[in-house]
Amino acid sequence: MVNGDTVVALSTPYGYGGIGVVRVTGPCALQVFGGLSCLSKNKLRTIKPRFAYKEIIFDENKKPFDDVIITFYKGPESYTGEDVLEISCHGSPYILKYVIDLCVKYGACPAGPGEFTKRAFVNGKIDLMQAESVANMVSASSHRGVNISLNVLRGALSKKINAMRDKIIDVLSYSEHLLDVSEDDLISSDITYIVDKTTEIQENVQKLIDNYNTCRIMTSGALVVLCGPSNSGKSTLFNSLVGSDRAIVNQDPGTTRDLLEAMIIINGIPITLVDTAGIRDTEDGVEIEGIRRAEDYIRGADLVCLITDITLGNKTTEVVDNILLKENNVIKIYNKIDLITTGELNKYQRKYSCELFTSAITGVGLKKLKKRVVNALNLENNTSETFGITTPRQYNAIIKSSAAISSVLKITNEMPIQLELVSYELQSALRGIEDLLGIKTADELLNNMFNSFCVGK
Repeated sequence: MVNGDTVVALSTPYGYGGIGVVRVTGPCALQVFGGLSCLSKNKLRTIKPRFAYKEIIFDENKKPFDDVIITFYKGPESYTGEDVLEISCHGSPYILKYVIDLCVKYGACPAGPGEFTKRAFVNGKIDLMQAESVANMVSASSHRGVNISLNVLRGALSKKINAMRDKIIDVLSYSEHLLDVSEDDLISSDITYIVDKTTEIQENVQKLIDNYNTCRIMTSGALVVLCGPSNSGKSTLFNSLVGSDRAIVNQDPGTTRDLLEAMIIINGIPITLVDTAGIRDTEDGVEIEGIRRAEDYIRGADLVCLITDITLGNKTTEVVDNILLKENNVIKIYNKIDLITTGELNKYQRKYSCELFTSAITGVGLKKLKKRVVNALNLENNTSETFGITTPRQYNAIIKSSAAISSVLKITNEMPIQLELVSYELQSALRGIEDLLGIKTADELLNNMFNSFCVGK
């Protein structure tokens, strides 16, 4: 267990609703049950796991407070591996807070972020990839993202990774065995075995790496940033894509001073769309900070849409150009085509045939823009996998393993073969796979990861 404490938290969103669910986990869960419902110890002994009990919760003065449904899950056959209560109350924030306070009175303490899932991991109910998929399920904004996360949560990815781990251990054991064999006694089939098995592992690892971008975007969303000079129509285009007036639109330069985000879905792809401050030379301190933040987002974006006012010609600031010199994934858009004649537009389209031409006001060109976004993200026809690695932590771990496996294949091509180095690199590959699963994971890493979860999950 994480510790011996029994913890409590609200597992449904804060606010008013038909019901709200308070979750309790730990060795004192039944004690909390008894305190809330005034049940005797003898009565508590008859409580059956996975049965829903209609109970009355009593307040501190032993007066009826709320009619609730309490479900008890006996550890280790529970989500956390401990005794668990789920208390379904009426969804008043006051009621829910009061029930949580009562749980604390009867032996629980407030849970930290992600503590329920962390306990599930520590108690061996799920591995680290499955734990991360819980967060992905909670934040999922697309059908495919839900499907990928669910498959990972149900163990499909873990099964694949564990199979890789077994193969690495097999090859490592074989290599260690050969260390005890005289170099003169080594035969070609010994090395062939190592090469063939390692190549097979590398192919499986590479499939995960190749599919990472798709799985990451479908579960967490692609970051698409609108940028460009002031008054190029970024905010109007943002509002048009979002479908509501989220951003303030004004003719005065520097109206947008901070980042504005919205989640949209294009062809089933979740996209975090960001409207940024107009990039220009300015002495306004607030605007300068907005431009700095815009530059940071541009550098970290999956896709950048560079928007230019077509009435000003091909004019972008040096700042924009310098940022985008390092950006490979850029869509250049000439906006405000409603302000020029058809003849002028035709000239621009002939001159800049690879660019997009839009009017955020009339909606012309928005369908083409959405199609270009899908194409630029390289997700239009990618349906090959139903699960895969989805987080930077997982990606870094698999890259570590892949690099070590590549080193093994390189070493086996050199004569004489240095089996000590083969074993060393296979051990490194194994550590990468075990990092992926969360085997021997440092407490600091776990704390940082689960702190990103919401309280109650």
